[in-house]
Amino acid sequence: MTHGMPTIYKILLAVVAAVLAGVAALTVALKIWLPPQKVRQFVVEQAGKYLHREVRLKSVDLGVIKGLELEGLEISEKPDFKAGVFAGVETFRFRIRLLPLLRKRVVIDEIMVAGPSLAVVQLKPGVFNFSDLLAAPSIAGKAMEAKPVGLALPFALQASIIALKDGRFSCQDKVSGAQWRGGKLQGVIKDLSLAQPFGVAVGLQAEQIAPGSLKAKLDFDGQVDLSGLSSGKLTLGIKTLSADIAGLVLSLAGPVHLDGDNIKAEDLKGKLGSGILTIKAVIRDFNKAPDAQLEVSLSELDAAQLFDVKDLAVGKVPSPLPAKAGFRSPEATAVAVSPMKASGKVAVDKIIYRTFKAENLLITGDMKGITPDLRGLSGWAKLSVGGGTFESEEGGGWRSNLMKALLIPLAVLKQVGRLGSVLHLLPSFDKLAFSEIKGDYVFEDGLMTIRDFHMDSAAARVMARGTIDLPAQKINLQVTIVLANLAPIGVDVGGTFDEPKPRLRLDKSLAAPLQKLAQPAMDILKGLFKTR
Repeated sequence: MTHGMPTIYKILLAVVAAVLAGVAALTVALKIWLPPQKVRQFVVEQAGKYLHREVRLKSVDLGVIKGLELEGLEISEKPDFKAGVFAGVETFRFRIRLLPLLRKRVVIDEIMVAGPSLAVVQLKPGVFNFSDLLAAPSIAGKAMEAKPVGLALPFALQASIIALKDGRFSCQDKVSGAQWRGGKLQGVIKDLSLAQPFGVAVGLQAEQIAPGSLKAKLDFDGQVDLSGLSSGKLTLGIKTLSADIAGLVLSLAGPVHLDGDNIKAEDLKGKLGSGILTIKAVIRDFNKAPDAQLEVSLSELDAAQLFDVKDLAVGKVPSPLPAKAGFRSPEATAVAVSPMKASGKVAVDKIIYRTFKAENLLITGDMKGITPDLRGLSGWAKLSVGGGTFESEEGGGWRSNLMKALLIPLAVLKQVGRLGSVLHLLPSFDKLAFSEIKGDYVFEDGLMTIRDFHMDSAAARVMARGTIDLPAQKINLQVTIVLANLAPIGVDVGGTFDEPKPRLRLDKSLAAPLQKLAQPAMDILKGLFKTR
């Protein structure tokens, strides 16, 4: 005895068959009403008309289930492809649900961008190969008035997934000659919404081609909240932000708030190298003239890692010339930036650089006119170091100009110690243990004035005053070394960081024997400042 199919199953089967038939009919209708070739022609013409560039598109496919799919979309450099390719996408797929549109809800199943590419070129300071695309569009030759665009949309927007795969980019600065290229750009946005937070994950790799050879990797995982974007507010919740720059790893986590042109990040925690890092930052007017208030705390820092990154970034560059020669360093021309302000403090529990080791480093300050060339730097700064050791190296100088300026008194002390040891008058200071370093500095248009610098140790007290022209790297210092049972020893230091010109100021009782050995000692001092 056989039993027929239950009625409920027949009904479900009939419904499924009807849906499939409807989808097939809609797909055929779409291709009749919107032939792929017509859609392709429309996209190319409208995009080219709006962008004032050539646009080419390999193919278009359209279906109710599949959605819209574009293959081989490319945008030329201005004005056409003879000038090169500005941007492109290997595959773009867009799939939307139809029924929610009846309720004024845009629900996107998927947006997928595969193989995007972008080539950015700075042609001259502040002018890029995309600058014309940012200009206000025109109608009938008349420029349209630019109006602020908000996100108070007349419909609800949702997207299940937005994915970016295998992206690549290149950046070239024809002003400075700097070049970057990047790849493995990946990104995923899940459950996009304008009303509640949604997840974002991004990763990329980049490599500097010129003037240095820096390699970097960036990974981000977090949440974005756009619910306040209509009033200019955005919240970024960082679960993991990891950057590997030439082997120096930075990781951060915490909330970041954007409100107009202001950024607040008041509870960022992570690591820099092997040190535990905390950051509190408020940056105002970051789009035009950034004004940053910072509080940074780091448990330990190997400064050599930072200088290694800098060396790889700028490559081998010539020493700066005096300001009157009109020279601008590669760092100054690499990026056209607006002068910024910065105030606050940086505290490091332990810091090492080669043979320099110290504890409880604290730098406070309030400065403005901060640019890579330091020509407009003005303000004040104070330095405090709780204690540590310094051991000088012949031929192994500091690669940071500010560090060189900071340790000039220590280098002078080493030089004087070598003179004294030859005469059996002074210790050699081969390894100096100090209990405190204090510095008080003011800056005006790139000129650093040392109002007070002193270092205390059991062997000697070192004091320094004078000026340092930071852009030109010119030195004009007066260093005094006080030793027990001896008259103070003075050293005037002129010249530049790479070619210092020290001159001893001695008590008459020591002048004759020490001056006899002065030239070899000067050579020793110069060797301490060599960068290679």
